[in-house]
Amino acid sequence: MFPLKLQLSLIILCIILLFFLINMIKKYQLQLRYALLWIIVVIIMITISILPQIAFFFTSLFGFQAPSNFVFLVGIICGLVIIFSLSISISNLSIKVRQMSQEIGLLKQSLEIDEANRREVKEYMLLIEKKDER
Repeated sequence: MFPLKLQLSLIILCIILLFFLINMIKKYQLQLRYALLWIIVVIIMITISILPQIAFFFTSLFGFQAPSNFVFLVGIICGLVIIFSLSISISNLSIKVRQMSQEIGLLKQSLEIDEANRREVKEYMLLIEKKDER
């Protein structure tokens, strides 16, 4: 059996984390697609905390010396999955930022060309008007 302190600590920690996740989703501080990963991690950890037999089963299956080692391994793996997911998101966002900055550069260049063409047309129109006045 898990030590009662560890079991209670995990349950309390998971409930606090779940509360913060729901609160951040309600305040639109965290998008649901990122929160889902965290919610899955919390559900896994609560399940292991409430039903320690799961941890004992996997401890004997994989040859861990203590069930708490398995719980910490699950936590580390979940953290790595979240970090990997965020790395993918950051990579995609950096690509989008680069594309948008290139588009902005092209739009600025197009505006400058249009502005230069307008000035030339104005100057040409002024020349025509001066010729007509003579």
